Amino acid sequence: MTRTLVKICGVSDRATAEFAAAAGADFIGVVLVPSSPRFVPPEAVPALVDAIIDAGAMPVAVVRLPVDPETRTALDRFPVIQFHGVEEPDDLAPFAAGPAAWECWKGLSFSAPSVGSWLASGCVARLVVDGPDAGSGEPFDHSAFAELAESARARCFLAGGLTPETVADAVRAARPRGVDVSSGVERARGVKDHGRIRAFIDAVRGA
Repeated sequence: MTRTLVKICGVSDRATAEFAAAAGADFIGVVLVPSSPRFVPPEAVPALVDAIIDAGAMPVAVVRLPVDPETRTALDRFPVIQFHGVEEPDDLAPFAAGPAAWECWKGLSFSAPSVGSWLASGCVARLVVDGPDAGSGEPFDHSAFAELAESARARCFLAGGLTPETVADAVRAARPRGVDVSSGVERARGVKDHGRIRAFIDAVRGA
């Protein structure tokens, strides 16, 4: 059985990054969107990314286009960029091509046609499939997602309202390649709870 990957998103401090990696997170998302309560300013990126890599996880930059020059420079520290706005495939093409290309992910609200279109575009490695209001932490019905072809689900992370209490059932029902959580492991908006991070990862591994 393929191991379900885990991404803990919205991490903004070294201690949480190191804890999440030690608990078994495969990816750690760093939000570079100024309007987010989880925003990490560009000048703080190098130290945080180094801590994530040293701890054994993969850092993922979460952005919305357009990005300012300082954020664009900060992106050079990341191997993966997750786009979480209203981008189209053509908007991602400059990031996905060339000798210094990033691995590009796209966050989007679930619909089978949208998933199929993005995966066929050739500019994304993975999709982070969310609820109707992507990024809000609201869950959605996973039954339609579970009906996607295995080849599509193998390139998708499931997001949207997942918590330590619900993620195991979601993994069993939807069978995604990975899961992505932010608000579901927080004790307050933008403040991660280490106990909930560990409980979340343990629940995924137990599923």
